[in-house]
Amino acid sequence: MTDSDKQYSLDVMSPGDVSTVLRVVADKYRESQLELAGAWQDKHAGKIWSKIARILERAADSVDRAIAKEGK
Repeated sequence: MTDSDKQYSLDVMSPGDVSTVLRVVADKYRESQLELAGAWQDKHAGKIWSKIARILERAADSVDRAIAKEGK
């Protein structure tokens, strides 16, 4: 695994890092969708990446809630 790939790894040091990684990947997927839509001149191109990004964002939110609940 290269250093740049490590930012996408869920092999992390703390639970809070999980949501950070999920959000980084979600942002990357959103960028991919925009790039594909622009390259293909089709606003629907790569739409699945945007949907996956939303799923990852919701997962990150769930992780944050679980961490907060454990802290109480």
